[in-house]
Amino acid sequence: MRPDPWASYDWVVWWITVDDPEAMISESYHSGGIGFLLAQDSRKVMADLAVALGCVYEGCKDDGTFGSDNDACYTWWFKVPQAEHANRSPRGWPVVVEECRKHLERTLHLGFHHWHGFVDERRTRATVTGEHVPALR
Repeated sequence: MRPDPWASYDWVVWWITVDDPEAMISESYHSGGIGFLLAQDSRKVMADLAVALGCVYEGCKDDGTFGSDNDACYTWWFKVPQAEHANRSPRGWPVVVEECRKHLERTLHLGFHHWHGFVDERRTRATVTGEHVPALR
């Protein structure tokens, strides 16, 4: 197993994405449809859950794309303390990030199956360097 390049960081920012190829939840915030309502509703729930898990909710976006097909997707960011970052689930994600994913899956209950999770390298480095990163909604 290769060494974790983030092992020296106090906080590691993870993002999790669910594919939404039918664009059921991914739509313009200004349209006021289900995507807007989901973003609005998920913020409070996920912020509270992140705190309960010892993490920090950073934000969400519903207007991105993922993969070579540029499928619409919905993404959430969480800042995870190093001790939790090192505690991994069988999927390879931090257990706390996996708990957030499971909670979102239960909350969305729209039948999505393709979840992706990664370290947001730029946002993680910014926790140390102070680099300005674009705000998340």
